[in-house]
Amino acid sequence: MKFKFSGLSSYEEKEMPNFMGEAESHTVIKEFDSMEQAVQHVAAHSGFMVTDSGKFAFHVRTITQVD
Repeated sequence: MKFKFSGLSSYEEKEMPNFMGEAESHTVIKEFDSMEQAVQHVAAHSGFMVTDSGKFAFHVRTITQVD
């Protein structure tokens, strides 16, 4: 199953904590056998996910199963 991990940049979290209309979200899509495994992966990495390029990491806000 594929899961989309979403989060906000640190600038957006500091500058716009209550406004989401124009916020740019960062996402990574990865495959896991279950939602539980996806959550365990994030927990094992202190709540962070690294982009595929390896140049950016973000704090995961949501995990969504995608088709």
